Amino acid sequence: MSLSKKKYINDIKKNGFTIVPSVLSKKEVINLKRIVVNYYTIDEKRKNPSYLQHKNKDKNVYNLQNKNYYFIKILSKKVIENIAKYFLNDPYYQFLPDNKPNYILKYYNARSSINKLDLHIDSYMPFKGDQTYMMQFVFLLDESTLNNGCTFVVKRSHKSGKFCDRNSKNLKNLIANPGDLIIWDSRLWHGAYENKNKNSRWALVATLSRWFIKQSTDITRGLPKNIYKKCTNKEKLLLGFCSL
Repeated sequence: MSLSKKKYINDIKKNGFTIVPSVLSKKEVINLKRIVVNYYTIDEKRKNPSYLQHKNKDKNVYNLQNKNYYFIKILSKKVIENIAKYFLNDPYYQFLPDNKPNYILKYYNARSSINKLDLHIDSYMPFKGDQTYMMQFVFLLDESTLNNGCTFVVKRSHKSGKFCDRNSKNLKNLIANPGDLIIWDSRLWHGAYENKNKNSRWALVATLSRWFIKQSTDITRGLPKNIYKKCTNKEKLLLGFCSL
């Protein structure tokens, strides 16, 4: 195991999160943000009911895997596979070789936060132990600062076995740059500050889970044929085609 890989894994095991710098190149960041903003603009004009915003003012683009193959391709980066295999692979899964990843994509959205987001967990239910079944992989397309509403977390809360204490003062601010990848255990207490300068804070949020967790949308039947044809076998596995 490389020293950097070991560090990121140990960070997640101990604190519940890690930040991997410069996973996306500057060119990738520019291209991905351009594509995301374009899709958001199109959806806003259509006023598609499936894209209705929450009561807050956050901007969202849902189901990125259906939008552009580029979004799927970046999930194949080695750092993601290394970390996801360590935490999410099922060693008893019988239908694939042991050296293959068998975790799947649960949902995949882009978001530019504006309103404050209270402390919460993404695992739905808290539980203790070293094993998790779901993790968030967040690619930053803009800088993440206090002024534009960066994410904050409560270190080591992923093993508390408790729902969030929203009065917790033990907050760690996740300051990071475009192209960085933030990863956290879905049990980790986390939230976001209000975006005070109103500049965009676009990020791609890919939730990966163990193969037996129900996907949030019908990814295998919803994937456009033109995108399916571009996918490698490993990418089809990630999308859930080997664990229907």
